[in-house]
Amino acid sequence: MFLRHPESSRPLLRRLFVASLTAAAFALPRALPAQVIAGRVIDDRTMQPAVEYAVRLLQMADTGLVALDETTTDAKGQFTVVAPSAGSYLLMFGRARPRVHRVPVEIAAGVTPTPKDFPLPIQRESDTRPYVDMDVDSASIVPKGGRGPAFPNEQRLAGARGSVFAMFVVDTTGRPEKNSVRLFAGTHADFVRSVEQWLTAGAFRVSHVGRVPVRRQVCLAVAFQVDADPREARPLAKPSVPPAGLATSSRALCSRAVEGAGMITVSAPR
Repeated sequence: MFLRHPESSRPLLRRLFVASLTAAAFALPRALPAQVIAGRVIDDRTMQPAVEYAVRLLQMADTGLVALDETTTDAKGQFTVVAPSAGSYLLMFGRARPRVHRVPVEIAAGVTPTPKDFPLPIQRESDTRPYVDMDVDSASIVPKGGRGPAFPNEQRLAGARGSVFAMFVVDTTGRPEKNSVRLFAGTHADFVRSVEQWLTAGAFRVSHVGRVPVRRQVCLAVAFQVDADPREARPLAKPSVPPAGLATSSRALCSRAVEGAGMITVSAPR
């Protein structure tokens, strides 16, 4: 037997049904509003805008970084990307890997981030030259395993002292690029050969810009000395950078190496 509601009860039932839908809607989580991130990419040396420069918005997920939005800068270096909500993000800038630059961005709920400038090494990225010590996160260049060149036995027995400058490019795996190695200002052929052999099989700690591995131009000042008697040890004179035959930038790089960032001392007992 079916019961029929009287006609007078239908308006009441409709009101109850609408009220229940409204309550359910308020019980559901509200979607957070999207956030617009705007800024301008400029060259950190010339302060000129980076035109048609790729900008990507990423966020860390369980499977790794996920790209959320992508655009390119306009004629004024300006860009706009949209984040789905408040949270932690990464802005990635660059034209081609591995030359990319990552900047963390925090977005607070209900607060539109103020447009800001992003000074990046655009000019250095646009050419084919690798990064140098002033561009990377750590100026030190450390050989893997902590081993330097071998001390030539004949020179060790003679108590000889000397030095060699080595200029080369370390790739993104830590290996010296063969065609880039240049040895100069060697005080003895045996020292030069020792450094050359060391670089052939050597490896170095990889340099980074942000968390991205990059190629790096290196100048090492390798000094050889024999410790005849520690009580009468003479201070080792710093190698002199050649006054000619080097570009200004290379001479400056080697001068900084002598001051510590790229100075390697090879000692041996007599």
